[in-house]
Formats: sequence, C-alpha cells, structure tokens
Amino acid sequence: MRPLVIDADARAQAQRVLDHATEHHYWPNKTVQSPGDDPRFVAKLGTYRVVFTFTHSKGIVWRHLSVSVPSQKYPNPAAVFMIAGLFGFTGYDEKQIDKPGPDWAMDVNEGEHCVVIAQPCGHEHERRASH
Repeated sequence: MRPLVIDADARAQAQRVLDHATEHHYWPNKTVQSPGDDPRFVAKLGTYRVVFTFTHSKGIVWRHLSVSVPSQKYPNPAAVFMIAGLFGFTGYDEKQIDKPGPDWAMDVNEGEHCVVIAQPCGHEHERRASH
C-alpha cells in the first residue's frame, strides 16, 4: 500500500500548481509544451506525481488531473479522488471511496501509465468573462 499524506507541504504544492493553472490555461493542439513536461503544472505529493490544468475542449473548460506513481501499478482511486479535492474537484463522497464524483470523467491512460480525471467547470466564454 502506498501512503498519501496531505499535509501543509502537499497543500502548498497543490496551491502553487492550482495558482499557475488558473492563470495559464491549456489548449490541446495549441499549447506547445505538454503540461506534464512543465514543472509549474506538476506537484509531487510524496510518491504521487500530479499534473493539473484547466483544459479547454469543445467550448468547455475542464479541471484536468493526472496522477501516477513510480511503479508498474496505478495509483489507488481513493488516493486520486482525495488529491482531486486539493485541486477544486467537487462531488466526491468520502463514504464511497472507490466512486468518483457524479460528473467526473475518469480514464486509465496506459500509454502514460496514469489515472486521469476531468470535471467540467464552465464554458470558455464564462471563464474569459471572469478574468
């Protein structure tokens, strides 16, 4: 079992990435560098590697999170869901630890060996108006 410690350092790292992502949204096929290759979008929470963006796709802005661990295994879904809470994902019920929030999309990316979740958080025109 791989421990997940959400302490002051973990919260600070998540906040650093969240702050950067808020100011620098990601548009697939338009942004040159992959967020996973940009340390400003990456947090290390113990042995969990986390990449977070606000991603624009088909007129929707998504909270987009990928979580990986240094092994051939994948991170525990409950750990991924708890990490998601640090980045503003809503709707997760801690009483059902293996079930994502009701409007979350979840996938296992075998090519990049990570668990990916996304949650819609608005439309592009709404996000632009709020900045």
